[in-house]
Amino acid sequence: MKYVFTFLAAPLVAALFFQCLSIKPPIRINTDLAVLQQEGRMNKGTWGGHHISAEVSDEGVRIEYDCAHGTITEPLKVDSQGRFSAKGTHVRERGGPVRAGSEDQGEPVVYSGTTDGKTATLKVVSSSTKEVIGTFTLTLGKRTRLMKCL
Repeated sequence: MKYVFTFLAAPLVAALFFQCLSIKPPIRINTDLAVLQQEGRMNKGTWGGHHISAEVSDEGVRIEYDCAHGTITEPLKVDSQGRFSAKGTHVRERGGPVRAGSEDQGEPVVYSGTTDGKTATLKVVSSSTKEVIGTFTLTLGKRTRLMKCL
């Protein structure tokens, strides 16, 4: 009986072995986008580009331009395709001193774009006028030198 079982099991084991050999290796995917898909948020850190710098944190995003700044006061959520859209504020700056109590509160805007986890395209649109304030390309970990208004 023992030999019959071995005789019948050997072809089954051989078939499983050869089946395993025919399995293709897994397809390599962009792990940064996979992290975005799992967490559903923009990668934290400093993002920089031409005339723009953004600091992404768990609480939101602080954006600095040459002569403006902006904020998103909630976590920047990213969908499975790398797309994002969030409401925030945009404050235009001007040179010279600012009188106490006259600080500009800014205007409401929509920040939208796409990311692959390492680079992002950001479009800033005024909520009230629908004017495109700017479109920017940012890279994670890139520091930017801004020329602030004096």
